[in-house]
Order: sequence, then structure tokens, then C-alpha cells
Amino acid sequence: MAGKTQHEPTRSGQILLTRNRFEYNIVRGDVSPYYFDNGAWENETGMSYRNFDIPYGAGTCKVSWPNGVFQFEWR
Repeated sequence: MAGKTQHEPTRSGQILLTRNRFEYNIVRGDVSPYYFDNGAWENETGMSYRNFDIPYGAGTCKVSWPNGVFQFEWR
């Protein structure tokens, strides 16, 4: 691991897998992850979106939920 920073992806497939897993965890029907409670977040801040920094070089994701449908915007 010489010359690389910690949590740096080794290939684009790893980034894609990390992003897909994050999206799956948000939209799955049984229970949302502990770090995502859109109802409480909207009540506290008044915003209907939230930004997440995803590890392993996967970037930042803006999750919004207009009309109860999740939308993901990757940067």
C-alpha cells in the first residue's frame, strides 16, 4: 500500500460497488440505516435533501426525496 492513501479505491468497480450498496441501503423497504432518518432530518433542518461523504473514494452523494421518491446525485 506504499504511495496510496488509506481508503483509496484500487479500481472503478470498487467505487461502483460502494455507491450501489449505499443506494440500496437507503431505498430498501424494511428499515433505513441508522445514519439516515429523513423525517427527523427534515423536521430539524427544514431541508428535503442531505449530503453524504462516502468512503473509498466513492465521492459525495446528495440524497433528496421529493414526493417520497429517493434521488441520488453523485459528485
